Amino acid sequence: MAFLASCALASLAAGVPAWAAAGLLAGAVVVHTLGELWHAAAGFEVSFALAPERATGQYLGVFGLGAGLSETLGPGRLIALCITWGRPGWYVVGAVFALTGLAAPYAVRWAQRVRQQAAPVPVPGAAGGGAATGGGAATGAARGGQLAP
Repeated sequence: MAFLASCALASLAAGVPAWAAAGLLAGAVVVHTLGELWHAAAGFEVSFALAPERATGQYLGVFGLGAGLSETLGPGRLIALCITWGRPGWYVVGAVFALTGLAAPYAVRWAQRVRQQAAPVPVPGAAGGGAATGGGAATGAARGGQLAP
């Protein structure tokens, strides 16, 4: 919601006296910065929390691709919407930010459910991941584990 508010403040800066535009844009920057801080903290928490221990680096690499993609495609989209469309474009961008922010908790809960369903169930009394727990060579390889030489 912070991003929606910052986009609304930025859109209101058009057509007002310079002192009012400066105030509105300064407010938009402050609100956007708060949104960025919340987004960064939540994004890193989710990326670490959902990544399996054995593949944290791989998951963080894919997470980083999203940032690169947004930095590549974002400026053109923002120019097309905010400069070309003006005030309505700012509202569209804010609405997209708000909708993705509202969808994120549902996506995280879904990912957690899928991860819990995929977790192997330990066999009571079995130690070390041998044949009793289904941790033999074929099963370990199927789960992406490495086989000892």
